[in-house]
Amino acid sequence: MKNSAATTARSGPARTPTLSRVSLALFATSGLLALMLAMGIGRFAYTALLPQMLEEGQLSHSGGALLAGANYVGYLVGALWAAFSRNASPVPRLIGGLVCSVVTTLAMGFDPGFLIWCIVRFAAGIASAVVYVYATGIVLRRLMAVDAPGWSTLHFVGVGSGITVSAVIAQAMLDGHGHAANGWWGLGAIALVAALCSAAGLIPAGRSALSVTETAAVQAHAAAPRPLGWLAAAYGLAGFGYIVNMTFMPVMLRSNSGTSGAALTGWLVVGIAAMPATALWMRLALRRGIYPALIACTLAQAIGVALPVLVPGVTAALTGAALLGGTFMGIAGLAQWLARIPDPQASARRIGFLTVFYGVGQIVGPLLVAALDRGRDFTLPVLLAAGALIVSAALLEVSRRIERLDRPATS
Repeated sequence: MKNSAATTARSGPARTPTLSRVSLALFATSGLLALMLAMGIGRFAYTALLPQMLEEGQLSHSGGALLAGANYVGYLVGALWAAFSRNASPVPRLIGGLVCSVVTTLAMGFDPGFLIWCIVRFAAGIASAVVYVYATGIVLRRLMAVDAPGWSTLHFVGVGSGITVSAVIAQAMLDGHGHAANGWWGLGAIALVAALCSAAGLIPAGRSALSVTETAAVQAHAAAPRPLGWLAAAYGLAGFGYIVNMTFMPVMLRSNSGTSGAALTGWLVVGIAAMPATALWMRLALRRGIYPALIACTLAQAIGVALPVLVPGVTAALTGAALLGGTFMGIAGLAQWLARIPDPQASARRIGFLTVFYGVGQIVGPLLVAALDRGRDFTLPVLLAAGALIVSAALLEVSRRIERLDRPATS
């Protein structure tokens, strides 16, 4: 026994466990597919197919805004559920969210009436939030345990991937290959495959307890969590700041004679720009600091949001689309990185808490469009959104000075 103890003492603390690059890539890809399904398709495919739904007479502009609002209310409810749940098992909720996201995507291909559509989009919003919070919690916990947090950037590629897929499908429908309903069913089939592959990677990780060495690695990073009220307020304004363009961009561009031909091209640019965005902003954060990168990202998004209504022409519209796509997941990834802590349940609650504020901001955007009822003119709500992003950047500076979430806690 003494010899064993001496050997342990000489060997020092347990080394952080490692996984092969292939194992890390496969695991992070499971997270990517979860976000592609629940966020890129489950939430934002509506943006791609909305112009065709309007042209086919299924919705009015105000009806389209209310339907988007129903989805964002659902997202808020899902985020609240995650934020205030105690001792919740992430796996059953993740499975339920994946199944609900697939079913609600397929259901949008039918036309049961506006009220049922609102219920479907509300349920899809709940599923999106649940999958986002719990899939992200599982991914971040496991990657932190094996000292490979950088692989989380692959996880966040999922949102841009789903947006890109939805843009391609929607363009195919507009090119004469089917109605909007066919687009929903095609995306539903893709969502089903993504759900099965995602579940194969995330469910075992969510069910398995961390090993002794993984737990030690997580606890090595442990610190008393700091409050994040200023960050949450800034994140809520960011939710309002991006959602008008993210919901109505193809409609905005299609309603303008100078950019009508680039409506879905702009949405495709958003998706393509979003895929590497989190990795690029994380790299910048490692060099310059998380807060400076997050503030720069927010200001860049403000420019991207305002460009399509301030400067006429396709070039400005596509530049704005690239800035929007290249920043909205960067803001999400950096803000949630600031909020995370090693305790997986507490980390999910903190991410859920942030998501609640983001969800409130997202509800305001479409409801503002519906309340103003300006038809094809989105200038005022877009400029208000850009202004909210500038205020968000100012609040992030307040958080940097007061909350200092990028520094280890001392207690």
